[in-house]
Amino acid sequence: MLRVALRPRFLGLLALMIAATLVCGLLATWQWHRAHRALEIAPPSSEVVALADIAAVGDPVTNEDSGRAVRVSGTYDPAEQVLVPGRRIDGTDAVIVVTALHVQQADGSDARLPVARGWMPAADAAGADGALDPAAVPTAPTGTVTVTGRLEASEAAQSGVGADGTIQEIATPLLVNVWGSPMYAGYVAETSAAEGLRPMPVATSAFSRGLNWQNIGYALQWVVFGVFFLYLWWRSVRTRYLDERAEAEELVRSRLSAAKAHTGGGETPGDGTAARPLEATSTASADAKEDSSADDTAAR
Repeated sequence: MLRVALRPRFLGLLALMIAATLVCGLLATWQWHRAHRALEIAPPSSEVVALADIAAVGDPVTNEDSGRAVRVSGTYDPAEQVLVPGRRIDGTDAVIVVTALHVQQADGSDARLPVARGWMPAADAAGADGALDPAAVPTAPTGTVTVTGRLEASEAAQSGVGADGTIQEIATPLLVNVWGSPMYAGYVAETSAAEGLRPMPVATSAFSRGLNWQNIGYALQWVVFGVFFLYLWWRSVRTRYLDERAEAEELVRSRLSAAKAHTGGGETPGDGTAARPLEATSTASADAKEDSSADDTAAR
């Protein structure tokens, strides 16, 4: 089989399969690092820093900055407030209150920063009819305030803004359509208890939960793909080798049969049957001659 494997055709195929296997190895390594990257990043520092030192308007919130304690000053706009129902916090059906904080920029303009001021039980935020009542939500502080909380990345927008002013995700792409721009890409979750509200819990994500087993599965899949490419080459070589060996054996058998027939090594059924009619014909001819001789003798 080695002679078949060393043919140019199969050597070229082997080179192609090795290249595909190396690509699979690189992809497997990439997925492996993605699965472990949360373990390689140090937990966010508890030191409170100014928001302007780590994030600007429109800048994405990176994994390294997500969860960092920040401090920012501005004024709340009570008209720019939404409720986020359908959350489960500490075993309680909860409603999160998100209000726009207007933060003055270096050029004198204002930028909106969504602030999750806290949460309250859904039953406390409901009116007599059981529906959410914005009037039951504590009002935002007036004047210039200093907010301390965790910087969080925007949640993925999966739905729009409800007719009652509620949203299902704290997503800045949704809020910018309602409140306007400019706006920070992330939001701040207050960690201090506001009046009538409870402090926000730590946000969790697939990244922050540590080892990502989904990426581990992807890495193993790429390893299997790489091994499959090499197996495919080996199977092709082995199949060609077995086919050629079968053809060679068939050729040897056909040549042996032809040689045996040529040397008369085998008796065919026609040999015996062909001899018998000839023998009978000779005997009949001899009898006819004897009868002719006897007739001549009698005539004399």
